[in-house]
Amino acid sequence: MHHPGLAQGMRYAIAVGHQRLVLVWLLSAWTAAAGCAMPVRTGGEERAAQAGSVSFAVYALSRGRGVPEPTRSAWQTVWTMLEDARREGTVTRLQQTRIGLEGEVRLCAEFSDPGRAREMLARAREVGKGIELLNVVEEPCSGQ
Repeated sequence: MHHPGLAQGMRYAIAVGHQRLVLVWLLSAWTAAAGCAMPVRTGGEERAAQAGSVSFAVYALSRGRGVPEPTRSAWQTVWTMLEDARREGTVTRLQQTRIGLEGEVRLCAEFSDPGRAREMLARAREVGKGIELLNVVEEPCSGQ
């Protein structure tokens, strides 16, 4: 006994399975192309990159109700400090990136002078001391 509905259902299941396989492959390829599968620097390359520049990022985050006022105020203080340093030529790159829907933001500063970078990092951490949802993280600016 032949069931036309069963045959159609089987063809549909095979087509959906094939589409899923294609989707997984495309996502894997996109992830690799987006840099998630980039090789890690080792040895001399890492030291050369660190010697060339130093950077850190400041994150203003939220918990579902927007960035709290104390966090926003502290972030603005750090932004002003880094913008002034950029105008003076101390900061070689200042990159601001919106990272969420509720006003979350990342500010990354790159310095050519490691000593000046450490000084500004310490000042940013002091501003953020005790401020909930303000994170100061040593990390590269590139790729964001």
